[in-house]
Amino acid sequence: MRALEALILSDGRPGHYSLSEGIVTAIAQVREVNLRRMQVERPWWLPARALSYLVNYGVSPEQILRRVYGVDVHALGSPDLIVSAGGDTLAANISAARVTGAANVFYGSLRRYRPSDFSLVLTSYAEQAKGPNRLMTLKPSSNNPDEAEAAGSRPVRAPGDFPRVAGLIIGGDAGTVRYTDEDWRELLVFISECAELWGTRWIVSNAPRTPDLVSGMLAGMTGPQRAVQQFIDIRQVGPGTLGPLLTDSEVIVCTADSSTMLSECVWMRRPVVSVTPRGWALPANEASYREWLSANGWAKQLPIAQLNPDSFLDVLDAIEPLDVNPLDKLAEELKERLSLLIE
Repeated sequence: MRALEALILSDGRPGHYSLSEGIVTAIAQVREVNLRRMQVERPWWLPARALSYLVNYGVSPEQILRRVYGVDVHALGSPDLIVSAGGDTLAANISAARVTGAANVFYGSLRRYRPSDFSLVLTSYAEQAKGPNRLMTLKPSSNNPDEAEAAGSRPVRAPGDFPRVAGLIIGGDAGTVRYTDEDWRELLVFISECAELWGTRWIVSNAPRTPDLVSGMLAGMTGPQRAVQQFIDIRQVGPGTLGPLLTDSEVIVCTADSSTMLSECVWMRRPVVSVTPRGWALPANEASYREWLSANGWAKQLPIAQLNPDSFLDVLDAIEPLDVNPLDKLAEELKERLSLLIE
């Protein structure tokens, strides 16, 4: 069987193109893939609603690609499969598939676009997964937990034991999730308490939206014989640098603002505790997704105001990480739904 020619259309946002890469990595589990990437950008002057109208009501795909995205159709090549994530890639995904005749996969909400314009739509929200060409899944990642374990880097915590190495991924204010100074203070006190009581050493990563003051305090807590063993400062090293945290931590704490990072930790088969600030709420779809993770036992939630070593240990003992490789599971589900994977 020849290699599958795959094209990822990216809006340049790491949280989106990482989802696309996860899908393609899963496909590569069952068929060899030649992957190309192309960046597309919806111009600021064209509202998303207007663009969906143009696509849905017959403007030629060549015009959409050239005039909206500045893409020459010849640059698309001859892909067998087009993959994208993020609302600004929807019109480009549909148009590229129409021009090339390729199968197309999208991860996310279709907004005002028709499901029939896609070969398969992946989502992590149950309400959006209703339909013959829909698939509900854990948010995809290109990380392979089996490879991490084969390298001998998956420390395992026994029930009731305190973690020797723990990971902490912190974000910041996002949407309806808002942190107070008290939330940040209590979170940093918690990791210090675990270090003092148990000798736990933390691998910590911040995010672009993390307050500079908090990042500075974490930098000051980092070093030999300190609570933080390693601080991955995203302001200096950029995205895609969480490797040591995901592979070397026995357990991971993740602030509630980042659904993608929460999912990434679950994907790596780590016990994950999502910590919530005093002021927070989630849209119904996202709240349902978090409940699904919790109902499966893969991740649990704990308010920062109630966070201490004892409550943390109790919650950890209620978590049962994934017992399968989610990459293999997604590969099988894609194989069942995309005929081009079995040609």
